Amino acid sequence: APHTPHPVENDDELAVVDGSLRAPWKWETLIVESAVIGGDPQRWHRRLDGLDHEYAVKIQAETREDPESSRVERLMRDRRNLLHLRTFALPIVDDLAAWPEQGTWGEWLDRFAALAPRVLRYPERVLRVIGELRPMSEIGPVALDEARDVIAERLLLLENEPPPSRYGRVFVGSPQQARGRTFKVVFVPGLAERMFPQKPHEDPMMLDEELREPLRRGGADLQVQPGRAQAERLLLRLAVGSATERLWLSYPRIEMAESRPRVPSFYALDIMRAITGRIPDHEALQERAASEGGAGLAWPSPAQPAAAIDDLEHDLAVLRELLAAEPATVRGHAHYLLRLNESLKRSVTARWGRARSLWTPFDGVTRLNSQTQPMLASQRLGARAYSLSALQKFSSCPYQFLLSAIYRLEPAEEPEALQKLDPLTRGALFHEVQAEFFRALQSAGRLPVREDGLPDALSTLDRIVARVSAEYHERLAPAIERVWGDEIADITKDLRVWVRRLPDAAEWIPAYFEFSFGLPKDLAEVGRDPHSLTDPVLVDGRFKLRGSIDLIEQKAGTALLRVTDHKTGKNRTTWKTVIGGGGTLQPVLYSLAVQQALGATVSSGRLFYCTASGGFTDHEIPINEANTRAGLEALEIVDRAIELGFLPAAPAKGACAWCDFRPVCGPHEEMRVAHKSPEKLGDLLALRDKP
Repeated sequence: APHTPHPVENDDELAVVDGSLRAPWKWETLIVESAVIGGDPQRWHRRLDGLDHEYAVKIQAETREDPESSRVERLMRDRRNLLHLRTFALPIVDDLAAWPEQGTWGEWLDRFAALAPRVLRYPERVLRVIGELRPMSEIGPVALDEARDVIAERLLLLENEPPPSRYGRVFVGSPQQARGRTFKVVFVPGLAERMFPQKPHEDPMMLDEELREPLRRGGADLQVQPGRAQAERLLLRLAVGSATERLWLSYPRIEMAESRPRVPSFYALDIMRAITGRIPDHEALQERAASEGGAGLAWPSPAQPAAAIDDLEHDLAVLRELLAAEPATVRGHAHYLLRLNESLKRSVTARWGRARSLWTPFDGVTRLNSQTQPMLASQRLGARAYSLSALQKFSSCPYQFLLSAIYRLEPAEEPEALQKLDPLTRGALFHEVQAEFFRALQSAGRLPVREDGLPDALSTLDRIVARVSAEYHERLAPAIERVWGDEIADITKDLRVWVRRLPDAAEWIPAYFEFSFGLPKDLAEVGRDPHSLTDPVLVDGRFKLRGSIDLIEQKAGTALLRVTDHKTGKNRTTWKTVIGGGGTLQPVLYSLAVQQALGATVSSGRLFYCTASGGFTDHEIPINEANTRAGLEALEIVDRAIELGFLPAAPAKGACAWCDFRPVCGPHEEMRVAHKSPEKLGDLLALRDKP
């Protein structure tokens, strides 16, 4: 039974609270993600351990550039919840696996009674059902499946017998439970076709034709179609006959799931015949129900507020009347709704504010005040370090940047199909193989890779892929071997093509691999270049940056450096791309950071798309005065927006379709921004126009 989480969220020693896991709502998610299938206890251990290592890989990959990412906090919390699940579930799985195949009922009931308090916070009802079965203790031996089926049937039905004095109470039950009982008022809902009565079906394993012979001999109590129809009619008689003063009959007039009208069942026609002495026309009955109810898919409420059955229908009916009246005569009449419901008041006020042409606080952070100014001052680019992946979100939408980089909200988690390797895991494996490959060749003195050294380089790559993938396989324990094999083969194919392209740039000698700056020491030591810096780099004496650079190369015979960022996605750059409207900052700003960190001259920054989806192309950007100025202007624009307190929801074209925070804003932000005053967006539009 779920319960309120323990207040000490990070105390892993108190995983089990009152006999239940602290985060039980994560059970299904974690078990699905670990792909535990079947009852093999070893698979439980192997898959949950594999999921734990998968979280570790994702955390390492996410912190590669930004250890303060909100995704890291979510992954760490999920990993803690997994620890709690393992602490709670694995001992129980091991105990269940040790149970015998057969035993007496008394032995099974003892085991069930010992298990219930371990897995349920409120085991009293289960223990009561077990106690009711104690007279069967001497029966046996019986198999576990049989014992489970008997007790499961009793536990699936929750029945509370009414007290001896049941007047003034409401009895909720099935028509079968109304047998022998009478009530002053009876409600019979659901008199719609295919709801009540249910359409009778023959047993697919034994059709009625095969049942007729046993029925003729009278040796079996089996139902055929006429008997099934009579049983359904008996249920209606029991329900209707239990009323002594008043009977209410209803049916749902609209099928919401399929957006179509429902029709009343023929039982409703039978009851109308019993009342009026004639069979009504079913279309006339539908029209009468529609006119009486007045509800529709577009406006699910009756025409008159007095006919509403709940608060929602009443309020909708009131609004229907007000909308149909002259606006001047009903101005302010619906204001009572804002006093009744604080959530509705906030929603209506926010929609009104966002629909105005002026920028308001409902559009995000749009102005400075005594509360926002100190907070924003601590978030400026000179006060704290940012990763470039966080800064690139500003050009896409300042509000997305605010939510992710400043507020650090967690984006909604998207489940990944089992037919694919998780993108974070795939990227981590890909980059680790690349770094290990360069380190192996560097230690052997075989850098740069030339044409005559390709066979040896490819052989080295294959060994590293085999070793790294085996380590990942051992740690992650993939759920589907075929999927894992296909993904590793696809990664290997891309890496081999990437290696074959290396001799084309043999004049550049790889010098630094996974060079990081501004990452904590414990993170920087995980596969980082030994020259990495734990302190952020101050670019242009004003802006603190942190990050991790895949590769830094040195031109043969010179002191010039080139910065390379390996990409595994599609190449969306053009020949004139420098900062890509603020969305491609790595080549220029990584180059400036390297110049500051290593005291060297960087001649160019490069994006190398090293997979088939990217076409194995590269895009090189020279580090000259104009391009340097473009990168610094991008940082100035972001810093100025934070300083002025203007970070509204102003998405670029199509940005909402890929935004992690779309549920926060909704799908129509682009249309709303089109009606806003554009003057204050000058900096943002100028940034997006930069090549």
